[in-house]
Amino acid sequence: MNFLRKLRKHWPEIGLVILFLGLGANWYFLKPKPKETKVETKNEAVTVQEEKKPEPPAEPVIPPAKTLSVPYTVQAPLVDWNVHEESCEEAAALMYYYFLIGSKVDIIPTQTADSEMRAMKAWQVKNWGREPDLNLTQLGEFMKAYYGYHFKVTNGITAEIIKKEVAAGNPVLVPVITHALGNPHYGRSPSYHILVIKGYDANGVVTNDAGVKEGRNYYYTWATLWRAIDAQTPQLHQGRDLLVVTK
Repeated sequence: MNFLRKLRKHWPEIGLVILFLGLGANWYFLKPKPKETKVETKNEAVTVQEEKKPEPPAEPVIPPAKTLSVPYTVQAPLVDWNVHEESCEEAAALMYYYFLIGSKVDIIPTQTADSEMRAMKAWQVKNWGREPDLNLTQLGEFMKAYYGYHFKVTNGITAEIIKKEVAAGNPVLVPVITHALGNPHYGRSPSYHILVIKGYDANGVVTNDAGVKEGRNYYYTWATLWRAIDAQTPQLHQGRDLLVVTK
């Protein structure tokens, strides 16, 4: 009872306290809450640059006709066929050599050509024991040993392959049988022969044919060329192959 009397005595103060607590609670719970700000992250477009693969080199354009300037020699420049009857490989190698050194002569001086080919024949006898008929690979090996050149033999050739090599600046050596060429300047006996192709057009090839003195710039049709190449296969067992030589 005493407690209640004391409490009534302070009722006005208690009332004020309750009033202030109520107002404070009301303000706390009813005050406007801050708006939530939603941050939207935009998906930025990321451009990934794919690494471009290098374009393959374009195939060189093959002109419809082309002829290289390859100096010429007949294989018996001093008309000594007893010595040079089998010198077609040496003549082809010599013409190729003059081409690669950039000689501007049209015809290799006869005495020089004769001496050069005799030296090649002597080298073969000294190093190989004889002067054999050389297939394309053997001729390439000879030019590598004798001149220090590189060589490439390509099998199963076509007209397009020959054109591509000549267009790239490479004379082409092919194996043939002489009389299959149908060249009226050849004698009676057919023989194995190396032909230098230095040009072409749609109908055939331009050659340096060392087997006859009229052989500079001698022209053979494609059909004649294939016939002459195929004719040597039974003897030398080479197909439609070519030899290219580089420094």
